[in-house]
Amino acid sequence: MANVKSIADWLQFWERRAIPVLQESRNQIMGMLRRAEIIRPTEVAEVVSRDPLLTAQVLRMINQRQRTSLSSDVVAIEAAIMLIGVTPFLERFARAQTVESLMLPTHQAEYGNLLKLVLEARLARRLASFYANKRFDAKLGEIQAAAMLSNIVDLLSILAPFLDEKAPTHAGDVADLLSLWQMPEPIQTLIRKDAEPSTRSVLQHAVVPLARLLDKGWWQDDVQQKLTTTAAVLNLPFEDIWHFLIRQLLAFTRKEGRGNPLYTPARWLAMLPGEWPRPVSKVTPRADSTVLEKDVLAERMQALHLAGVQGAPTNQVMTLAVRALSEGLAMQRIAFTLLMAAENSLRARYVQGVAPTDPLQNLRISLEKQHVLTKLLQKPQSFWLNSANYAQFSPHLPIELVEQVGAKSFCAMSIFVGDKPVGLIYADCGLLGEVTDFHYQHFKQICLLASKALAHNARRTSV
Repeated sequence: MANVKSIADWLQFWERRAIPVLQESRNQIMGMLRRAEIIRPTEVAEVVSRDPLLTAQVLRMINQRQRTSLSSDVVAIEAAIMLIGVTPFLERFARAQTVESLMLPTHQAEYGNLLKLVLEARLARRLASFYANKRFDAKLGEIQAAAMLSNIVDLLSILAPFLDEKAPTHAGDVADLLSLWQMPEPIQTLIRKDAEPSTRSVLQHAVVPLARLLDKGWWQDDVQQKLTTTAAVLNLPFEDIWHFLIRQLLAFTRKEGRGNPLYTPARWLAMLPGEWPRPVSKVTPRADSTVLEKDVLAERMQALHLAGVQGAPTNQVMTLAVRALSEGLAMQRIAFTLLMAAENSLRARYVQGVAPTDPLQNLRISLEKQHVLTKLLQKPQSFWLNSANYAQFSPHLPIELVEQVGAKSFCAMSIFVGDKPVGLIYADCGLLGEVTDFHYQHFKQICLLASKALAHNARRTSV
């Protein structure tokens, strides 16, 4: 019951409380007020639609108004401004409290987090509008409003303690908040995850989260799933959906990136194929290089994912996979062994981390007898040999691997194109090194990306 009460307190806190707006929004409104007689509602609506806090305030105010039996819900920002009147609207919000007056200059970190959410909402609105246009949605105002309000709870949670130090800290659900604010049903339906699914709501739930998911990396399965859903809804090839996304993100960044450290144009350079020069850091390296290692790993995995999307040839895909394992995961000896069906064996094809005379360069593993690697080639699967299971599995290792490679800890995974095995990727941390769970989990992700890229390339080649 405590949770229920805290959610109720939080909702009550925001029921009719004035919501601060961005200083940028108020400055533009004040500039319009000086020439209010020639300002059109569409110009004001453009300012409002870039500020999720002001969007929430306007839609809440207009839908909580006293209504007659003939009154209807208002979804479009421009319609709300016309109902209020341009001059009264400008006069009202030219005096609005601003986020900056509450948070600056002493709370820079919290302010940065808030701005990031604002940019996320703007990007969500842009993507939702673009893809909704692709299905000729006749009510874009609903799509745009729902996208702008999708992270309103996160924004209000940052602001609450600055408005009242005793403000409730337990954030309610966005659906509960919009219901309390009497938001039009179409907006609520587009936001609620438990709403009856429809074509437009499925598309909205696929596109809007991209604004947040893309921050975690282009190769993430969640991003791929959302784009796959979008492609299915619009009945378009996945590649088209991906290229639409690239163009929209680059256009968004050009617009928002000027003078904005959160959305500099370089943010999206990695979306384009090929190698990009790494900036030279003038900062003294930290003793703990975990962050730097993760950045390299992210870059290499991202490049591998993009190679698949771009339909890169097999040799480029495998080179990128080996680089991801070597430079991103710091694994020392890596080999892609190709399945030679005619001789029923695996032969090393792409090798990294050993001298030209090392036995790994010419490794050939017979598949005549059953062992761990023959099991892997039966279906897409992986194997991790470590100190905990070495005694159990060492008798089942191929003799060639034991004699020529000799590692007591390694990971391996079969690579399939469709339902056909094409080879196997092997990686270790040197003769005496131990492969950790961190290595193994990311090794599997890299191998899956390589499989997807090869399968995609095979489909393109066969068309």
